[in-house]
Amino acid sequence: MFKPRTLADAVDKVARQSAGKDWGLYANLLGHWAEIVGTEYARVTTPVKISFPFQPNEPQRKNGVLTIRLPKGLAMEFSFKADLIRSRVNAYFGYEAFSRLALDSASMPPPTVKSEKTADPAALDAMKEKAKAVDSDELREALEKFGEALLIKE
Repeated sequence: MFKPRTLADAVDKVARQSAGKDWGLYANLLGHWAEIVGTEYARVTTPVKISFPFQPNEPQRKNGVLTIRLPKGLAMEFSFKADLIRSRVNAYFGYEAFSRLALDSASMPPPTVKSEKTADPAALDAMKEKAKAVDSDELREALEKFGEALLIKE
């Protein structure tokens, strides 16, 4: 007889086959990456691989290597902060899970930033109307841009 399975069980099975027994650790890392490295780095970096030395009798996997993919231009900056990032990852897990980080710099497109900022059209029109009194075109444009920046709401 057919026994229904949940989608979570199917995804977990596929994930375990591809990521191995460290799937839970990797999923936890992915789910909390922004919390660990900060939102700025999380937008442009991602953990792509974890590996551990053979440890048959250890209750916790430790001394692993965490591979992080990041844009080529960020590799040098990130390498200077590698010890800090590794410390944050280990602090998140509560033990020395990773002894080193490996950086996989790749040509990646820059992250897209969605602008959700808008200005009130009526206030924008009123500001531009007042700016018309300024004789200098250059100064008027600068004042309009400044006024628009002040009127933008998130």
